[in-house]
Amino acid sequence: MYKSLDKKGITVMRINALVSGLIITIITLVIAWFVYMEVNDFWKGITVVVAVAIILLALLDIVLFPKIRYNRYKYLITDEKIEVKKGLFLITTSIIQIKRVQKIELSNGPIDRIFNLSNVNIYTAAGTVDIKFLNDDEAKNISEKVNALLKKELNKKDEN
Repeated sequence: MYKSLDKKGITVMRINALVSGLIITIITLVIAWFVYMEVNDFWKGITVVVAVAIILLALLDIVLFPKIRYNRYKYLITDEKIEVKKGLFLITTSIIQIKRVQKIELSNGPIDRIFNLSNVNIYTAAGTVDIKFLNDDEAKNISEKVNALLKKELNKKDEN
């Protein structure tokens, strides 16, 4: 059965979006100001429309998108595979066979640490799959479970 992320992940997504949204908004307003002062009336209107659209998109990224991402972000760990589904408009499903796992890593940023959340990063030769916004204990349990499954898989190889 698929599991969901920690509910605090929505708050962390919103804080991350707020920080990046503020940066984007400031840059947009500065550029729009300089463009607005140097162009004719037609381009002033276009500049205002583009700036407002960028700011509205940043607001959507703070208010609406984290809840959608949270509802669509699911993961499943079985004896044979790790499956992660995520996305906003385009849903991506990543499947890794346990026997392909090369490295398991726990990570968290400063905002994650405030909310006691961690990410599990699972590496294979083909790439990385992340399970984000997990309670610290759940992240540790997942990494231990995957590690145990990997050892079990390696023991099967040694017996053959």
